[in-house]
Formats: sequence, C-alpha cells, structure tokens
Amino acid sequence: MQDTETLSSILPDETEEAARRLLEKASERELSLATAESCTGGLLASLLTDVQGVAHAFERGFVTYTNEAKNEMLGVPLDLIEEKGAVSAEVAIAMAEGALERSRANIAIAITGFADAGDEPGLVHFGCARAGRRTAHREAHFGPVGRGATRIQCMRVAVEMMTDML
Repeated sequence: MQDTETLSSILPDETEEAARRLLEKASERELSLATAESCTGGLLASLLTDVQGVAHAFERGFVTYTNEAKNEMLGVPLDLIEEKGAVSAEVAIAMAEGALERSRANIAIAITGFADAGDEPGLVHFGCARAGRRTAHREAHFGPVGRGATRIQCMRVAVEMMTDML
C-alpha cells in the first residue's frame, strides 16, 4: 500500500484499504466525493485526501459541528434540528443532501452523532446522497467506547456507504 502518512498510525488497515478502493473506483468512473462532518470533525476528509494518486476524487468537505454551521453551510433548517435533534436520521439526510447541492460532488456523505457524550454515547447517524437516487441512511450504535474509537468506526461506515452509492 502507498504511503498515507497522516492517519496510518490510527486507522485499521482494512479501513485505509477500503478508502483507497473507494477513491480508485470514483476516479475510474469520473465521480467526485464530498463530506459533511459533525462529530468526526473533518477526519473523513483527511482520510480521503491522504491517499496518494487518487485523492483528486475528493471534491470538498464541510465541517459543521454546530447547529448554526449545519444551517449556514448545508442549508439544514434550524427548525428541523430543533424538532428532530442534531443527531437524527432526518438531519443526517439533510446534511448529505445539502453537501451534494452546495458542492460539485456526485456523492456526499454526512456524519452526525455523539462521539463520547450526549444522550447516547456512540450513537451516530449517516446520510449518503447521490443525484438521481434515494438518499441512504444508516444508524450506528458504537457504545461508550470513547471519542477516538467512535470516530474511527465512523470512517469504516462512511467509506462503506459511499462505496455502495457508486
């Protein structure tokens, strides 16, 4: 495997390799990817830009940690966040669709959850959008494994969902 300097020491090899395959397939199909991250704070964007030779398949990332950022950067309605909660299927889907609309990417993934605190530590919602397709949602319960472990598990799920959307 080629050098992926930044995250190699913390990611499982299979997650790194899955990210490489995702980027290679996206490149082959001339598709680009975008991320909308809350609890992962840009970690997925970092992973996707660390893979030499195919990182150009990554178009842009949005780090939207606050409700206001989700609203301003992705167009997620504040009343939706208030009604459903920032950590919900509805908000994850709205984030993914907003990232797709506000980028030039063909596929956008969103991640919002409780990394180590909140109502249910380890609860994470994912949304994955692609033009012309139904936006996918996945709910994960990683448990109280800690902030770092939750964020690492999010990488695996997000890469899987984007690969499925190819």
